[in-house]
Amino acid sequence: MAASNESQGLKIAVAVFVTLTVILAVTSYFLYSSYARSEGLLASEADKASKSRREADEALTQYDEFRKTIGARATEFDPAKTEIATHLKKVEDRLLGIANMVNASVSRAQAAGAQGPELEDAKQKVQLAIESFKKEPNKNYISALDRLVELLENLSLVDAELAANEAALRNNLESATSVAKDQISVQSKSAEGTRADLEAEHNKHEQERQVLLTKVDQLTTDLDQARTDIANLTTQLRQTKEEDGRKVDQLTAILREQRDALDKTANVLDRPDGRITFVDFDRNEVHVDVTRQQGARPQMTMTIFDQGSPGIPTEKPKGSIMLTQVGDRFSVAKILKTNSPIEPMRVGDIVYSPSWSPNEPMKFALIGKIDVNRDGRDDRDDLKRMIEGAGGSIEYDLPPPEVGKESGKLSARIAWYVTDDVKERPPLRDTYVAKSDASIAQQALFDQRFGEMVKEARQNGIRPISLGRLLAYLGYDMNAPISGRSEAVDDRALQRLTEPRTKNNEAQPTPPAEGAGMDEQP
Repeated sequence: MAASNESQGLKIAVAVFVTLTVILAVTSYFLYSSYARSEGLLASEADKASKSRREADEALTQYDEFRKTIGARATEFDPAKTEIATHLKKVEDRLLGIANMVNASVSRAQAAGAQGPELEDAKQKVQLAIESFKKEPNKNYISALDRLVELLENLSLVDAELAANEAALRNNLESATSVAKDQISVQSKSAEGTRADLEAEHNKHEQERQVLLTKVDQLTTDLDQARTDIANLTTQLRQTKEEDGRKVDQLTAILREQRDALDKTANVLDRPDGRITFVDFDRNEVHVDVTRQQGARPQMTMTIFDQGSPGIPTEKPKGSIMLTQVGDRFSVAKILKTNSPIEPMRVGDIVYSPSWSPNEPMKFALIGKIDVNRDGRDDRDDLKRMIEGAGGSIEYDLPPPEVGKESGKLSARIAWYVTDDVKERPPLRDTYVAKSDASIAQQALFDQRFGEMVKEARQNGIRPISLGRLLAYLGYDMNAPISGRSEAVDDRALQRLTEPRTKNNEAQPTPPAEGAGMDEQP
């Protein structure tokens, strides 16, 4: 049983082996047949490729020969074609230049005397050859060479004609030259003399030019030096201005401190401007020791204080005087007013002006309303006249809006700023002024400006002085009339004077004065 199983397995193995052998043989046959067929196709395609390569090499060789024959440098077809077209365009441009040159040459020859139709015909042929080259419809290498050869032939004809005409012209010129040589020799001698004169004049001008150049160089050097000096001086000026500005600020601060210190000292505000040296009560005159060199002038009003006053000025002056004659050693003044008959003016009394000091007039600033006579109205014009009459000046003025506009400028050179204190000097009578919204707004702006200017005056070191105190120093008397202002007006008399004159008025007798004939009996 075991042997039969082994024989059966062997048979199966042999059968499988035979089957596999047959399959392998069939597969090998088909594979060999396919390989033989592929190898044949490969050999055929290789022959075709070799033939195509030989044809391509031959075509490339022929292309290179044509390209070299034409003269193109590019190896590729499109660049070579573009290069040939560009070269043909350049050839056309050069031919156009040749045509212009031929025309110019023929024109010069004809202008020089060349004659005959041959020269003109040759020129026309050159023009036709160039036009035919430009207008060739199928332009190629051979046609271009033909047109160029034709052009060269025509150019040769032109050259021949030009040479023949040139020979004839040369003969004519040689004959004319022999005639002109004598004239040229004469002209040459004259030219030599003229050249010598010209060279001498040129040398003269050259020497003068050198002198001028030397002066210009010197002036340029001086100008550069001047510019340098100007730049240095500008720098120094700027530094000086800055330093002066700092000094002015320092001096202003010092002046402000000193004026503040002086304001704190009671009754010692200034120094005497002079003294009385002689008194003449009969003539109502005094002599004072103020002179013309100190800046005094006639019509100046001055105040007199007792020689034993504790401070200058005090608020109790003896009276006031007005200078009538100003001399070099003394001045004569008229006594305007004596406040007390028991205290007359004496020799040695102090002469003082609040708006003038020797060699320098006092400068004032008026800020706000100035009511001199306490009538409720602004009297700044009267105060200005009094200050100017005493030798001072007004540098700044800030009036109320209904009186005028601001003028002048505050500076540290102003000695006093004047304000009117309503609490100390209230008006003697009430005045009514109609107010509107615009006037109220203006008054508000004025009050703001008033505070600003007072603050600025204090910052500049300007000392304050009240109006009442200044009027006392000026010797003001409320009962005395102010110069330039009328005390009373007769309205009826003014009306009669201003009425137009008529015949009736002329015929009527003048009415008697009021009160006339009161003592007469009817």
